[in-house]
Amino acid sequence: GKVPQSVTDMWESLSPEVRTALIASELKVDSSNLKQTQRDRSESSTPTVLSRSSSELFFDQSSSSCDSSKELEGVAHVEKCPVSGAKVVLTPVERAPKNVFAFTKTQSLEKSEVVKTSSATVTTTTKVVSTSRGWRNIFSLPISYDVNMVAHGTLFDTVNSQLLDATGVLPEGYNTRFAVVDTEVEALYGDKLRSYFEHKGIELTVCVVNGGEADKRSEAVDKILDDLCAYKLRRREPFLAIGGGCVLDIAGMAACLYRRGVPFVRVPTTLLAIVDASVGVKNGIDYCCAVTDETYKNRVGSFYAPSACLLDP
Repeated sequence: GKVPQSVTDMWESLSPEVRTALIASELKVDSSNLKQTQRDRSESSTPTVLSRSSSELFFDQSSSSCDSSKELEGVAHVEKCPVSGAKVVLTPVERAPKNVFAFTKTQSLEKSEVVKTSSATVTTTTKVVSTSRGWRNIFSLPISYDVNMVAHGTLFDTVNSQLLDATGVLPEGYNTRFAVVDTEVEALYGDKLRSYFEHKGIELTVCVVNGGEADKRSEAVDKILDDLCAYKLRRREPFLAIGGGCVLDIAGMAACLYRRGVPFVRVPTTLLAIVDASVGVKNGIDYCCAVTDETYKNRVGSFYAPSACLLDP
């Protein structure tokens, strides 16, 4: 028969926990299993609102997940916005508690107006409280690479595998490599470099770049990018950069830009490059401004670390 309305109202007034306990005791069903069933039933009975935005769903999810996760209890962080002075409450999202935080910003603004009359002074204070919501993404890019010392004069010795090993572990049968080489290095060691890889069964593609300060321009970066496209460098395939500081800067800039970043190996060939360019993560080129007609040293650049560095003093 039909359940009286008064009984239905009484049942609905009970908390979900009480309902679960009553059903469990009546049906002799395991309480934990029934609690899950009751939760699923409650969720399925919730009306679906098709017009809800993705941001609303995000906050509902982050709020419910934080309530249900014991690991995230009591870890909400409160801070003050240095720009607006608003109170910011950050709550980690369960799916990415170290990287994504839902926040609520509350800002209070007070404005006082004083009106003087012949009989009294009236001060009116207006307080406006505004609240906004959003989420904060926090990610750090790890920087880790080895600076390998090479026995003096043995870098291109076929017995030494360090140069080849630095280019990474590639699929079997992939027998090509790419190198950006300083003009002076090409003249002095170009034959040895090619013989080294030929001895190991590797076909080497070389992009020769002038290493002077006057050549540290966007055109040099474009030349490397063109050759990388023609070579079809893979996303995770390191290429070699062999030369002085200018060539290493230019090659690092190209590595940062090509396919949004590919690994590259620095091989400095000058004393200054060994103590400077080889140990940092800065890359850059000089910029010729068409408006001011001036050249700005290292005005365009990036912070992009190599995958490895080889020092042959």
